[in-house]
Amino acid sequence: MGHGLARLTPTLAGTLLVACVGARPVESSAAVEVTPPEEAQPASLGDGPQDEARPADVLRVACLGDSITFGSAFPEGADRVNGCYPAQLGAMLGPSYEVRNFGVGGATLLRMADSPFVETKAWREALAWQPDIAVVMLGTNDSCDGPGRPNWEHKDGLLADATAMAGELLEAGAGRVLLCGPTGMDPGLPGLGEARREDLNSRAPHRGEVRLALQEVARDLPLVEYHDLGHVLEAVRGGTTDGVHPTPFGAEAIALRLTDLIDPTTAPGIEPFTGRLADLPKQLAPARSTHLGFEREDFTLPGSDADAILVRPHGVARGAPWLWRMRFWGHEPELERQLLERGFHLAYVDVAGLFGAHGAIARMQELHGVLTSELGLAHRPVLLGMSRGGLPAVAWALRHPGLVAAVVGDNPVADLRSWPGGKTGERSNADWEAALVAHDWSEEQAQRQGGFLLSDLSALGEAAAFDAPLLLVLGMADEVVPPAENGLLLRDVWLDAGGDVELWTKPTAGHHPHGLHPPAPLVRAVQRAVGLGHNPALLARPSVEYRGHLAGWGGGTWHGQLEKIVAAAKSQPNTELVFFGDSITQGLTGSADRLVREGGERAIDQAFGAIPALGLGLSGDRTEHLLWRIEHGALAHVDPRVVVLQIGANNINAAGHSAAEATAGIEAVVASLREHEPQAEVLVCGPFPLGVEPTEERRRVAAEVHERIAALHDPANAVHVLDLWPLFLDEDGRATANLASDGIHATEAGRRAWMGALEPLVRELLED
Repeated sequence: MGHGLARLTPTLAGTLLVACVGARPVESSAAVEVTPPEEAQPASLGDGPQDEARPADVLRVACLGDSITFGSAFPEGADRVNGCYPAQLGAMLGPSYEVRNFGVGGATLLRMADSPFVETKAWREALAWQPDIAVVMLGTNDSCDGPGRPNWEHKDGLLADATAMAGELLEAGAGRVLLCGPTGMDPGLPGLGEARREDLNSRAPHRGEVRLALQEVARDLPLVEYHDLGHVLEAVRGGTTDGVHPTPFGAEAIALRLTDLIDPTTAPGIEPFTGRLADLPKQLAPARSTHLGFEREDFTLPGSDADAILVRPHGVARGAPWLWRMRFWGHEPELERQLLERGFHLAYVDVAGLFGAHGAIARMQELHGVLTSELGLAHRPVLLGMSRGGLPAVAWALRHPGLVAAVVGDNPVADLRSWPGGKTGERSNADWEAALVAHDWSEEQAQRQGGFLLSDLSALGEAAAFDAPLLLVLGMADEVVPPAENGLLLRDVWLDAGGDVELWTKPTAGHHPHGLHPPAPLVRAVQRAVGLGHNPALLARPSVEYRGHLAGWGGGTWHGQLEKIVAAAKSQPNTELVFFGDSITQGLTGSADRLVREGGERAIDQAFGAIPALGLGLSGDRTEHLLWRIEHGALAHVDPRVVVLQIGANNINAAGHSAAEATAGIEAVVASLREHEPQAEVLVCGPFPLGVEPTEERRRVAAEVHERIAALHDPANAVHVLDLWPLFLDEDGRATANLASDGIHATEAGRRAWMGALEPLVRELLED
């Protein structure tokens, strides 16, 4: 059964300084502790560790920073205590970690600036707490150089002050110190005043110098890492309130990034990022520069005389993973930048004009040998095949199936007869002739063997067998490299051979632009392929939603709504039927009256009014929120005999989770329901068809989830999966009047159809 709701206990007050003009800020701090209810008590850090029991199996994480850490400048109505990034981090990391917030509004890294963090009470308390892991996020206020706060004039102290802070944390017992580069500034945010805009424009360039100082500290001190958070808010809609301070959704993005850094999933305990790996051999004579803000080395491979490039991350992730780009260096580099930020190396060797032939493989073998044997990079890289780069990427996977972690195909060429041969793709005579030379083919041989990458199914079967997923990004209107002859064909062959495929389509995009935007789900898939990162749909945590009059909440926050839901369940202990999910489920009852009533006018009343039933849907919820609700007592006061589950739409539509991620989330919710409510039959409705038109990407993802969750159907173990899509789609796949114009919610007619489809099975299960 369920547990009581966890709560966050604020212990200190905080204030905010939102601009670099005005008086010196008043000192403020906050220590927020994530604790289960039976252990919750006002936190009192005291002057040392002797006043608190220290569980041996719980790691302490101290979040040190300024108002961004504290959670200042949240929008009106938002929940700062539960929404600041340390609170969210604590929920995501779970009970093996204890997270506290030591944020101080206006604090600086510089000791000569107007509000040094090391002079605050929060700093002394953090040291006394003796954290295992310290997350330091300072530097935003150091960038101030206006007349009211001339902090930047002390910038020469950045290196020394950051070194001293990291050193004191290590002396206090920290096994890891994460120095996080300041989050980004957005002077172009709509609604900013001119003074604020000018202020941010003048300060934004200073963050680069702060980052360089932190990087140098991390290079020089063991157990100290540098992590760049400068771009973490860019892909978050409504990520900041004033161009600097994150909203709860921006704080969620920070917490997700830190969760990946702190909890490495497969390696329990503290395992830091390593520093720089070995240098390249001297005979390669690398020329050093930078790429995307990272150290770049250009060199020539002696065996093939081919040009090669290596880009090093600031800190090396566990296992020394690397991304290997095949062609078009520097084009659409967002995936590469984000992986570099997460500890991947980036490599390249020139295989232009070789079209995946033996000459390309020879160069690749030489580079692979140098990077793995001489530097210590992972033997199984992730291959990035963009356009014709798909040829060497898949050719390598066929010939070296044990040396591939994943293949990323971005509008990849898989059949030379399609491109450049022009079978239905674009004809390129020069490239076709070059391909004949590279493969030593005659015209007749080329027409017979041009699909060489797909012809050897036994080799591809071997390649798929080692668990290297194929990650495809396809522009479905691509007339240069048609997906049907290339990417989709490769997908089908890969699946037939037993491999795993994840697909992202761009319905109206052609061959250009390349890349997935935003790239977050692809980044996560690559991380998981090398054993890193998390599926966000599985990270049980509270929602940070806050709404005024929207979604029928009538104001308030998610936690406030949750209290009302718990109260409704507590008032109806004899409930036999529960509807559990998001706004689609909430639409059955609304938020004001969740009790199903006999004789009522709502569709749910007319179908189930004679049965003790509750509607526990909550607008905005995703699988991770249902997991948290279940684990923290959502059904603690009732013992339903039937639970109707409808979840997944917000994972796909709002959070951008992939089909694989959303499916895993639904599976986890079902498993949690079975664990906590073993007496209940679970009816899984899954996400309804998203989108009005069948060509929408969200529809494709929802359809894939719909197909994947069919495997959950197991009536013998009290799990029933219902196919309700015919209620909402016509024979051409277009939405009927049962689906609302937003392509997400059911109309009143749709709710009546839904309840009508459920009623016979629910009554049958209740009668058993």
